[in-house]
Amino acid sequence: MSVLASFLQNELITLSSEAKRKNPEIKEAAERLLYILRALKERPNVDVAEGGDPVAWELAKSDEALKPFIMACETKNAKLVPIAVPCIQRLITHQAIPEGSVMLVLKTLSDLINSSMELQLKILQTIIPLLSNYRQIHGEVLAEALLLCFRLQETKSAVVNNTAAATVRQMVTSVFEKVAAENEKLDAVAGSVNVSGKRPLSSSGQDAYLLFKDLCLLTGGEPAAFLSLQALPKTFGLELLEAVIAHHPRLFREHVELSNLMKERVCPLIIKSFSERVDFPLACRLMRVMECEIFLSMFCRHLEPDHAPLWHRVLVMEVYKSLCADSELLRFIYRSYDEKEHTTKVFHEMITAVRRIIVAENPALLLHPPHVTAAEAADADFEEPHSLTASGAQMKLQCLDQLDKAEPPVIPETYIIFLAIQCMNSTVESEAQFAMPLLAEASTPTEQRDDIILAIEMANASWAGILTALSFLVTSSVDDDVFAMVIRAYQSITCVIGLLGLTSHRDAFLASLSKSCLPQHTFAADIGAYEKGSSNHTPQLSALQNARGIGIVLTDRNVLCLRALIYVAQCLTPVLEDKAWYLILETLQVADKLITTGKTGRKEQSSMSLLGDLKDSRMRSGSVAAPNPGAQMDNQFVTLLLFSKKLFEGSVVMDDRNLFEFLRALCRLCRTSTAGTSTAPTGPSGSTKESNSNERSFAVGKLHDVALLNVGRLIKNTDLAMWDFLIGELVDMAHNPGCPGSIRIQLCQTFSDLLLAAVQVADLQDPAIELKLLEPLRRLMLNEASAASVASPSGDSEDREKIAKTLWFVDIQKSGLETINRILQTSGQHLSVGWPLILEVIRAIVTSRIRKQRLAEPKLANESGPDTPNQAVADPATTSKAPGLVRVAFPCLQLICTDFLSLLNPTVLHQCIEALGSFGAQADDLNISLTAIGLLWSMSDFVLTKRQDLEEEKVEPPEANLMYGDKETSGSDGLLVPPTPEISLSANVSIKRSASACIAKLKEPLSKQTMDALWMLLLNHLSQLCSDPRPEVRNSANQTLFRTLSMNGAKLTMEAWEQCIWGVLFPLLERVQLSSDGEIGSRPTASTELLNSSLRTSPSKQWDETKTITLSGISKCLYDFLPVLVDLGDAFDRAWTLFLDYVKAWCLGGSPEVSFAAVKSLRSLVQYPKTVPGGVVPENVQRHLVKLMRVAWDVWAGIGAGIVAGADENVSQASAPSEQEDGQLYTLHGFFTQDTLTAYVSVFADIYSVIKETFGLFEIRTLFDTLSQLLLYHTNPQPGATASRIRSDYINDLDNATPLQLATLDLIAGVTLGIDAIPGAPEITITTIASFTRFPFARRLDPSASARPSTADKVLSPVTAEKERGFTYMALAKKSMQHLVEIFDRYSSIKAVYSSGPFEVVVESLGVPMKAKYDCPPPGTKDTTPLWRSTATTYMTIVRIGLGALNGFVADLPLDVLTGIYMKVLDTFEGILLPTSEPPATISIEELSADEAFDISLLTTIESDVFPHFGQAHVPEVVLLRLVRMIGAGARRYTTPLESVGYSDQQSTPRDSVGGVGASSSPPSGDFRGSANGLNFSSSAVDIPVKVRGGGGGGGLSGSGDSYPLGSDVTSVTREQFAITCLHTIFELCSAVKEDDAATRFRIAEVVGPVMLDKCKHVMQSYVTDRQAYGRLPLPRVRNEEIVLVMQHLQKLDMRPSVLVRYLGEDKMHPLRSHILAGKSAHLFALYPALCDLMGVVAARTGGTSTVGVGATADGGGAGAADETTVVEAARACLARVGRDLGIE
Repeated sequence: MSVLASFLQNELITLSSEAKRKNPEIKEAAERLLYILRALKERPNVDVAEGGDPVAWELAKSDEALKPFIMACETKNAKLVPIAVPCIQRLITHQAIPEGSVMLVLKTLSDLINSSMELQLKILQTIIPLLSNYRQIHGEVLAEALLLCFRLQETKSAVVNNTAAATVRQMVTSVFEKVAAENEKLDAVAGSVNVSGKRPLSSSGQDAYLLFKDLCLLTGGEPAAFLSLQALPKTFGLELLEAVIAHHPRLFREHVELSNLMKERVCPLIIKSFSERVDFPLACRLMRVMECEIFLSMFCRHLEPDHAPLWHRVLVMEVYKSLCADSELLRFIYRSYDEKEHTTKVFHEMITAVRRIIVAENPALLLHPPHVTAAEAADADFEEPHSLTASGAQMKLQCLDQLDKAEPPVIPETYIIFLAIQCMNSTVESEAQFAMPLLAEASTPTEQRDDIILAIEMANASWAGILTALSFLVTSSVDDDVFAMVIRAYQSITCVIGLLGLTSHRDAFLASLSKSCLPQHTFAADIGAYEKGSSNHTPQLSALQNARGIGIVLTDRNVLCLRALIYVAQCLTPVLEDKAWYLILETLQVADKLITTGKTGRKEQSSMSLLGDLKDSRMRSGSVAAPNPGAQMDNQFVTLLLFSKKLFEGSVVMDDRNLFEFLRALCRLCRTSTAGTSTAPTGPSGSTKESNSNERSFAVGKLHDVALLNVGRLIKNTDLAMWDFLIGELVDMAHNPGCPGSIRIQLCQTFSDLLLAAVQVADLQDPAIELKLLEPLRRLMLNEASAASVASPSGDSEDREKIAKTLWFVDIQKSGLETINRILQTSGQHLSVGWPLILEVIRAIVTSRIRKQRLAEPKLANESGPDTPNQAVADPATTSKAPGLVRVAFPCLQLICTDFLSLLNPTVLHQCIEALGSFGAQADDLNISLTAIGLLWSMSDFVLTKRQDLEEEKVEPPEANLMYGDKETSGSDGLLVPPTPEISLSANVSIKRSASACIAKLKEPLSKQTMDALWMLLLNHLSQLCSDPRPEVRNSANQTLFRTLSMNGAKLTMEAWEQCIWGVLFPLLERVQLSSDGEIGSRPTASTELLNSSLRTSPSKQWDETKTITLSGISKCLYDFLPVLVDLGDAFDRAWTLFLDYVKAWCLGGSPEVSFAAVKSLRSLVQYPKTVPGGVVPENVQRHLVKLMRVAWDVWAGIGAGIVAGADENVSQASAPSEQEDGQLYTLHGFFTQDTLTAYVSVFADIYSVIKETFGLFEIRTLFDTLSQLLLYHTNPQPGATASRIRSDYINDLDNATPLQLATLDLIAGVTLGIDAIPGAPEITITTIASFTRFPFARRLDPSASARPSTADKVLSPVTAEKERGFTYMALAKKSMQHLVEIFDRYSSIKAVYSSGPFEVVVESLGVPMKAKYDCPPPGTKDTTPLWRSTATTYMTIVRIGLGALNGFVADLPLDVLTGIYMKVLDTFEGILLPTSEPPATISIEELSADEAFDISLLTTIESDVFPHFGQAHVPEVVLLRLVRMIGAGARRYTTPLESVGYSDQQSTPRDSVGGVGASSSPPSGDFRGSANGLNFSSSAVDIPVKVRGGGGGGGLSGSGDSYPLGSDVTSVTREQFAITCLHTIFELCSAVKEDDAATRFRIAEVVGPVMLDKCKHVMQSYVTDRQAYGRLPLPRVRNEEIVLVMQHLQKLDMRPSVLVRYLGEDKMHPLRSHILAGKSAHLFALYPALCDLMGVVAARTGGTSTVGVGATADGGGAGAADETTVVEAARACLARVGRDLGIE
């Protein structure tokens, strides 16, 4: 069951129950209806409209459903009517009554209007659905329904009255809505809208017409015809008229009948009403209806302050507000009045009136905010007040809508102004809503052109008033809501005017809006200048400059204006020119400056309407300080920056023309801002002060962004006009001298990024495009080779030169180089024709630096005065920035050389090589120079690899090959011209010609020849760098050059090799020599040079390194390719000789390092036969080897002679050989190190192995002389030398020989030299080795000494090496002795060894340490044997061998030669047997004993080995006698004090003192002479002194002249055992014990006998004399022992028969005497008188016991008595023996 049926059943049951008693008919009707409802329930569903109720549909077929309720209403029963009326309403709502019964229902309800209020309201609720559900109600039925509502409005109940009024309004509106709906249906059917006003009226239209007419009549006080109503309140009538007109204005345009009513009824009614005095309610309603020209003009007059009261003017403004809000109405007004001639300009007057209200209503109020007390301002919740606020200026309900008011309400003072603002805003929005859709379309249809013209005319009519009002409001004291409203209007009207093409109006709005975007006091007095048309001095520029002040902040309102300006710019993008863009961009620039510098803030709380992007609003105090620039930016400012960014990003959608205009404006702004910032104070160098040093230009930054966003369009344009313009502007601005440094850097960065992006997106397949993109690099860098510079006038050239000399141009160049680097990194692989340009720009930097450096060097050397002031322009060469250009440029070249070589053609590769050479030569950065050299090496590898690839692709004719191929096929067609034999080391014309030919070859098609030419050019550049002033560069270049030759030399042709030798290598040597000489100046001596070059960083030391590398490289090159080079023939021979001459010159004239390197180079070359690869010397080399090594020998000998000649001693004196004429050895000193000398000595063996067949005696002598001199060479200590260097030069050679000494000994004494085959060589060898034994006694020559020390001084007190810093030569001397024994033994059988003096030299040399003995240098710690002992051992061996071998040459040698040899031997014996040196005080007793034992062994050896030889007949007797006397001198046991002071008196015995023996015989010829006491030795012999007592003659037993006490006159010798042995030896030589060689032994005994007799006689006589002088005192021990020893030997001696005959003389007259003297006891007979004297003294001494006791006591016991007893017994035995021989015993 439906809802309606359920409701009706319930209500019918209730109605039936209430009416059953009094109204049965009603009950019956109700039950009938119930029955119908039940029947409908049981029926099947019938088809009804969608959403319809089937019960209602069935009930609507008859009025049965309505009867019970109509009948109930007619009863007017208080219980039945409330039941019936709702049911009727429900039936009407469900359309359950037939349409014909509507009039019945209305009449029934009309009868109930006097019922209760609830029932009246129910009636009103029923009427509304009646009209809405039944569309065909017209005419009387409609009038009845309206009349019912009007009658209910007249009730006294306010509720019913108001409800009825609302119902009337709704019903009136419903009537007109039906008309509008019918018109829309007709329009839909017709397909168009009829606005002609000739549409016929339908039934609904007739109802509307009649109703509107009655309303006009009733409002005017006349009765109604259609409604049957007599009167209606005028206010209510006006309300109904206003409602109809306001809601359905279209009907009045479409239906002429209604339009006529407006003219005929409404307008007269209003005019009549205003002609009368009206009150507020009526005025409100009249205002809501007015809309004609007369009324609008009247409104404008009413708005004048004195014309009407405030409420009246407010009503007018409210009407204006509604008019302005209707876009179509405004356009209608304009078309109807302003557009026509001779009519009132209603629209213009309305805008003027609104403007006047805003500007002139109360300007003082708006311009000055309310006064705030200090207490209020200090409140934390204080909000800055405004004169006009949206909340304070509005009314809750506008006056026009306060229809219930009888009196005007209280109106705020600013309400009318606020209404004017709303009117203005609505007008703007209306214009925008109309114009913007039309202008948004791509093409304007013809039918819309009139609308566009209308929009333009309306804009022309309104722009001035709107601009004035808006400009006033943005500076007024309004709140954020009002301000936002104003800015929206600003934004909209500017967009509309701009899009409509009103350029001047648009620019005015833009200027005003731009001014509003910035703090007002930043403009000062600059507004006038801008308004007068000055383009160079704008308010924004002034603001930008003033923005640097303090207290200027960018407020939130400025931000809102800026956002509006940005929106306007985005909207007007298609129509803006560069001038307008400039204004916008300049404003944004100033704002950006304020934001980025932190000068932001706001003085009032921002509302959400003002800052739509802010989610929070904060309060700020009235005094806002500029925040810290580093603080976080507020959200609104961040949002502003984002909007600004979007504006520039929007350039991507601009068409080309608009983009060009935009770029022009940006560039103009860049220039203007640059000029503006350049007015800041400048420093002395022309740059801005530090305050602006980091300033960045907003304009340049945005130009950068826009250019990058549109780079594709810039370069894809047909003529590239925009690209040329933009790049030209950037370059010109960068070159502007007034541009600050930071902005210039920014411009350069923009240029760089733009160029990089363009290269990345451009089609580089087109060569023209590539060159077009890269050409700006030349312009930026002011490259001299650019086409622009060539074609430019001289004035421009001068400007460029000035720019190039400025300090800031370095930054431009740096940026350009960085740009190249970035292009290479990102797009280098796509470049093709641009490589020459890039390399040209790169090389121009370094060549300019090199040129300026060379020009600056003489200036720095010559200028000593003060610097001239030059603040604005300075040469970059003198700045610290300029060297950095090289560091920036080089990575570009490095990147090319590492990644893009395969893309370069030969010509470009040559440019690359030249650039590398230039970078290698620059002096700004050492690492770059070194890296450039490394890249040249890589380039060489690439060239050769490329050539190999070409060779594999195609085999070329060998005659076309420059470097590679066979010698036979390389002809004159090649690029190299073989040098003539007269080639010099200076500049070679053929070399230059060859370089030119190589360059020309590069232009030919790619082939092996082009690669060959490139390689030779590369080699030439490397060689140029080998003489660079910087050591690291030249050394690296040298190494690279030689490494290159080493790797590729095997493939060079003969001509190429000759070219390299004479065109590269030797010129390199010469350049290095000249450069080093020029760098370090003259060096007078080697020692001075050594002192000057001691520091590692000194120029000489660095040039020495270069020389070392050069020598090593060239020698290695010659060594590696010797088999090839020897085929050059004479050319190579000259080269070999010349190079070795360089080696010698650099070795002798260089530092220790160079000398060592030169020796190493020489050694590496001469070792070729030994170290040749494969071990076999090539045949062609073998043929030339001897010749080459002879040259090497000459050089080697020259070096040795030069080393010796250059020693300090030889340089300081005219003639100072190492061994002076006095025989003393002197050391040499110089700068050559021991390592150098050792290496030098080692070179000879390799040379000799090749030239030994041609090596003769002269060479041997030269060799040995050189080596001997070098052994004496000492290295001068180098200042600052390291400990290791000192240790290597000053090796402790006490125990071990130095490497040099060992090498020399091995060379001289070894088997290397074939001296056996060279006559005279053994002798030289022996003398050379023997001389080494004297080296420990060499000393340093004192050049300042006035006289050289005598030989005696040197021998007795030698100066050893220990006393000065130098080598001891101890180990060398000992090792030389070993070699000497071996060599001498080997060659002792050679006669020349003795005849030419080598043996004498050996003896003499060995005698030096033997004579020095204790004055010898101390031995080492390992071999502690003293030098003299080692020498003595060697000497005895040599003497034994020599004397033995000498016997074979006695017959062949002259006597003087033999005598000389023997005398030399004796001299040495004398030195060792009778030493002049005293043992040191520190020597121990054990050491003395050992030395004495050695001396005894030596004496024994002499006795056994030497005496047999000297006793031979050919040996002169004087030689033997000298040896015997030496031994006799050694037999002395004591000395006396007088001898110690040099007093000596020979005590002799008369020859005839021996028992009657005659003296007829003379002593040996001339060697000794007779005297009263016996023999007298020559001056060369050792004298035997005698003691003389007193002042009288000899022999007194007592005297008074003694000067010393008894017992102290005798001092025992140190070597007592040696003296005893000597004495024993004398007796042994005289005895007849040995019978090996009788003649020799006899000859020896014959010479020794007299010496023995003299010795014994002297001892006995001295004893006799002293014994008497001592009296009872005992003699010293040594005297007693001596006499005892002599007496014992005399007793035991058996003299060799007849040995004393010649000495004592033969007496033929006394045969017995001769017989006795020829016997074995002849010595006793000769000493018989002495024996008798001795016995007499002893007998007297032992005469009493007391004497003995005293003597015993004095002698420490009975030792003296015992000795005397022994003496007596010995004397008795001797006498007994004499008696036996006489036969008397």
